[in-house]
Amino acid sequence: MEFIHHRVEDADATFLDEFTTNSPDFAEERIGRIRKYRPSLTVTETPDND
Repeated sequence: MEFIHHRVEDADATFLDEFTTNSPDFAEERIGRIRKYRPSLTVTETPDND
């Protein structure tokens, strides 16, 4: 099973959240909740090989 590690930062590169999941729907929902309050986000996705 492949997991993706997500790191979420705002436009000023302030760390906001970090999580690993194999569900794109879960990731979209979690990032969407943050985006309500901070619309300019940078989300970095990397494979989690652990």
